[in-house]
Amino acid sequence: MKWIEWGAVPFNGSARKELPLSFAKGLHTLTLSLLLPMGILGYMSTDWPLAWQLLPLYLSLFIFGMPHGGADHLLLWGMVKKSPLGFRIVSLLAYPLLSIAYLVCWNFQPVPSAIFFLALTIFHWGQGDRYLSIKLHRAQYLVRSKSLSWLHIFARGSLPILLPGFLGNETYRLFLESMIRQGGGSEQSLEWITQNQILFLMVPFLLIGFQMIGSLLKHTQEERVAFCTELLESTFLFIWFLWVPPLWAIGTYFALWHSLRHGLRILWMDQAGRKDLLGGHFLRIKGRWLQLTSLMTVLALLGLWLILSMPLYFRGIQLDWLGKAMLGISILTLPHTVVVCLMDRFQLRNDRVKGN
Repeated sequence: MKWIEWGAVPFNGSARKELPLSFAKGLHTLTLSLLLPMGILGYMSTDWPLAWQLLPLYLSLFIFGMPHGGADHLLLWGMVKKSPLGFRIVSLLAYPLLSIAYLVCWNFQPVPSAIFFLALTIFHWGQGDRYLSIKLHRAQYLVRSKSLSWLHIFARGSLPILLPGFLGNETYRLFLESMIRQGGGSEQSLEWITQNQILFLMVPFLLIGFQMIGSLLKHTQEERVAFCTELLESTFLFIWFLWVPPLWAIGTYFALWHSLRHGLRILWMDQAGRKDLLGGHFLRIKGRWLQLTSLMTVLALLGLWLILSMPLYFRGIQLDWLGKAMLGISILTLPHTVVVCLMDRFQLRNDRVKGN
């Protein structure tokens, strides 16, 4: 049995294929079976110690969360496979260099770096939902209208990133202040988060409202199921992030919503993964996932362990475990988002042509 996949994930015509509609039912069943019990536990976690509330975030380092970017090198290699050798090498080196550059920015400009991280995550998590809305749910109205497509990205991305700042405002503010302090070694008071608490509710609410109204006006009779699916998903996520404590809600979403869906996208592109998905061979799917992602996941965890074990200082302030872990996640998010943007350009290209 192959333990590690060394071959590139191919970017050929089959990578642009739509996912079978039957996958939607299985994905929603799996999502609900995982999120509902986690939501009940999360609702009870309000008075738990902080370390317990962060349990989903800890688990995401090993289950789906961190591993969902573990195939980036194979995806990037597949996109540049036919390019000159020098360009391929530069493309792969750009991935760690982006992470290092962002880490340096955290040291010297922690507040802008934190705001950039929030904005980047809104975009990245939104684009992940948009891809499946088009390729799985057949929401072609997102293809026909570029403005509606962007509105969908920001609406979906704002739910996990902004909405927890409403009812969980104090935890949200303290968490960001901690990240900034640990990233730049300086105290920053983010009182504007508390002073503008209502915005964390109104911005996602208005974005989702405008997006659903636009989708209602743009969708056709054949896309009614897609529209209803979008409405139900948005409603579920709105309730989830409004009522589940923020740290628990975001950690669970990262591992069991965003990363799970990105994993499905990767397996559908991979020839062996697609075969196992169509055949319903769940044990083989798990094995294939480990083959694709285990190497980079282990290396990323070793790098994170190295950062956690070192007495790392920025401007004389020692970072604690959580700050280091979040910095590690943030600096990996930037190059990972670039890879996903390149994937979108290739995989949604035919859809854009049809839409135009």
